[in-house]
Amino acid sequence: MDRVSFKIFPILVVLLAATTTARADRWDFLPSQVLFEPLIADLREVQNGVIAQPDENHYDGAIGLDIDFIHWQPNETDHWGWGINGGTFIELDSLGDAAFPDRVSDWYFGTYFIEKTGPLSHRLEFEHVSSHLGDDNLLFEFIPHIIYSRESLRYTLSYDFSESFRLFGGPCYWSHLSPDTADPRFFFQGGAEVYSSYMKFFFETQVRGYATYFIEVLGEAGGTVDQTVQLGLQYKWKKDTHQAIRTALILYTGKSLYGQFYQNPESYWGLGI
Repeated sequence: MDRVSFKIFPILVVLLAATTTARADRWDFLPSQVLFEPLIADLREVQNGVIAQPDENHYDGAIGLDIDFIHWQPNETDHWGWGINGGTFIELDSLGDAAFPDRVSDWYFGTYFIEKTGPLSHRLEFEHVSSHLGDDNLLFEFIPHIIYSRESLRYTLSYDFSESFRLFGGPCYWSHLSPDTADPRFFFQGGAEVYSSYMKFFFETQVRGYATYFIEVLGEAGGTVDQTVQLGLQYKWKKDTHQAIRTALILYTGKSLYGQFYQNPESYWGLGI
């Protein structure tokens, strides 16, 4: 090795080390993909969709969005993120003649921190929800209105055993309750997602079958166990995207998910998209 090469070699080593460090310690602002895979088993995960309940003649609508603001990758394996989400869930009655009065609506807003290492993901979320009666109740049913709001801290641990099987769950805590009817304030949620292999659909779209189970154990309304089962199909325009469309048969039992009716038992089946 000549003298010039001997002098250049340390410089190349330093530049390579700096490049490797910069590549590992990476920041992304407004990334195109969310870091934490949505919990599709949870009917109150922020989403966009419609569920028809034929036996009750009710329709549930959902509009919402997760926005990851910042992703930080300190090394080759660990990923951190911060973002916000918000959405609304609305229940409509059917009165015929294309009249669908709003029965009740719940509004959600939250912020979350995420850590992901390989198949293991963590999400710590602060969530606010308020519930409001709609036209149907105020004009026809005369159901008493309550001031309903909840604020909670929710921790979710998720592990992908493979592309076909995922388990998740964690403890949650209500920091604010109105009305304050929960004892204890700690509650738990968890579930599982099972997927089939992908198959090609129209225009190279990928489709796979799925089944999910979700359970939430709460101390409010004298103690509540809410359970949801879904059986359906998931469509993606490519395998590695988080965006998808699902069609499903949904079975639910527990107390009403709408805050104004949180003490009312419910059991129904629905068709969702």
